Amino acid sequence: MSNINKLANKIDAVYAKYKLDHIDVLMLGVLSQEWDANRDVRVTDMTLRFGKSFASPANIHYRLTKDLVKLQMVRLKASKEDARVKFVIKGCKFDVMDKYLGGA
Repeated sequence: MSNINKLANKIDAVYAKYKLDHIDVLMLGVLSQEWDANRDVRVTDMTLRFGKSFASPANIHYRLTKDLVKLQMVRLKASKEDARVKFVIKGCKFDVMDKYLGGA
């Protein structure tokens, strides 16, 4: 089986198990890189980064602040300086899903 087929099968399995599609997985991958580098990620950062190439900014915002929060992959934390600014942090199910993807 080719690597592309393995990846496609893994994405299908992630959708079946966690209800995450390829855009969600890409966003979580970027978030993971930022978290591993100990950088804060604002919701706005993600909408600007993905809002033109994969989906509309509104769609990215909704996925991040509603869908991924509901699935407990991420949590939002308000800035201490400005409550309108929300930071994206790991949710309680992120590490379980990340471990599941370990063989990708």
